[in-house]
Amino acid sequence: MKHCRICGGAIEAPAYETPAPALTSIMTFLDIPTRVFICESCGHAQCDDIPDIQEFYDTGYRISLNSDGHDQIFAVKPDGAVIYRTDHQTDISLRLLDLPTGATLLDYGAAKADTLRKMTAARPDLKVHVFDVSADYQEAWQGWVPPEAQAIYSAPESWKGTFDAAMSHFVIEHVADPVGFIRDIGALLRPGGLLLLSLPNVSANPGDMTVADHLSHFSDSSLRYALAAGGFTLRTIDDTSFPGAFFAVAEKSAVPVKPYQDHEAVAAAVARAHEICDFWTKATLHLDDAARRLSGKRAAIYGAGAYGSWICSRIGKHVELTAFLDQNPGLQNKEHFGYPVIAPTAIAEDAEALFIGLNPLKARAAIANMPYLQKSGLELLWLEA
Repeated sequence: MKHCRICGGAIEAPAYETPAPALTSIMTFLDIPTRVFICESCGHAQCDDIPDIQEFYDTGYRISLNSDGHDQIFAVKPDGAVIYRTDHQTDISLRLLDLPTGATLLDYGAAKADTLRKMTAARPDLKVHVFDVSADYQEAWQGWVPPEAQAIYSAPESWKGTFDAAMSHFVIEHVADPVGFIRDIGALLRPGGLLLLSLPNVSANPGDMTVADHLSHFSDSSLRYALAAGGFTLRTIDDTSFPGAFFAVAEKSAVPVKPYQDHEAVAAAVARAHEICDFWTKATLHLDDAARRLSGKRAAIYGAGAYGSWICSRIGKHVELTAFLDQNPGLQNKEHFGYPVIAPTAIAEDAEALFIGLNPLKARAAIANMPYLQKSGLELLWLEA
């Protein structure tokens, strides 16, 4: 039996389970099964803890450290112009926090703090600080974050109760105690200070359910519960500005906040979580069957992100995989799991199968706009049967 990371409710059995390897958010594999548990009380979904979690984030995670210019593509405009993730995060963060002149701002779980750096370029008046549980990122902070405004492993006592605002981008889903994480940030804020959290919205990005180091898969209802239990009054949850993610802003409360449960919202979240788990159970069987049927044939995977990587974990032992296709120029001409990453237009003429590793809610529309992939002799294989 498991207990919910958010409300403590009992969870009898996993709703989704698949054998090793398990995929991480940095596109590596762990030799553990993937299991997802769904809390009927608050609508939260969660995975098992990963082994040696502190060491994993201290020395093994190293997000965005492979290159100075590493970034993810958020969107591609009709004219082909690329919008990068950190640029979009910066715009959303500045708008939602709407900080006064000279405000003190902490990036908690900052990694390289690329978003914070871009915020300071737009708002040089901000007094910025950074914190992370790894020393790997300190070099990226030098020259623009004062040494006394940097901390690793634990926040200094002198920081407690001093910040006007804190933000944490795509971190809370990784921690074993999300409510404790929120309380820890709250201790660093002044009364009435603001907290901005960004995190995956599994309902809109169902691939998040398969990511082993995302220990929590929040719903709107479980996010509201966690913020209240952590001592915050919710201001807003924005689930439209960054498709596939929540951006939540909450205010540190001077008095305890009682979590409120909207039972209809919880029931809807539970139903959606089960729907996603059922999808991945069927997708696993579908891909296993396709891989056996295509054994020995030359195949490629569209997408070198989470979906494509998960597909690789299922088919790599059966088909003759030749390449990953990806639109991100930062990934092209590199290798992913030992295979070259190439532009979609460069797909080999003799490729016989193409596995589509994109968000299934958007995949068919995206591929329909690529006529060079609609050719005779190339079988397109989708996550859904």
